[in-house]
Amino acid sequence: MNHGKAVVIKAMLVLPVVWIILTLFNDVRFLDSTIIGLGLLIISYIGGDLVTLPKTGNIVSTIADLVLAYIIVWGGLELLGYTDTVSNSLVTAVIVAAGEYLFHIWLFNNVYNNPNYSTHSGTINKTSAS
Repeated sequence: MNHGKAVVIKAMLVLPVVWIILTLFNDVRFLDSTIIGLGLLIISYIGGDLVTLPKTGNIVSTIADLVLAYIIVWGGLELLGYTDTVSNSLVTAVIVAAGEYLFHIWLFNNVYNNPNYSTHSGTINKTSAS
């Protein structure tokens, strides 16, 4: 599994969304939005793309990513002392989740689509090597 390429593609999805919504439209410092974005990137890649996606499929994993993105962005903004955190977090989470849905399709087709994995009912199962 090519984690490096997948993380770079996910970073190209998550970080610009966080920067545009939080920094450009809501006056969150660039460093603060970057910290929140990196936290979201790491936690959602490990928890969502490596753990949840293979077991549950795209729809459930995308919903989990929506909730996770909301919690991480909201919590990060709250910890950093920003106001109007609910609406900023919700908008960011919805846009990130839409991108995650497409990212999951890419993962299914390009990362999990190899001889060591088999798909059944939208989930991914690691097969034993012969």
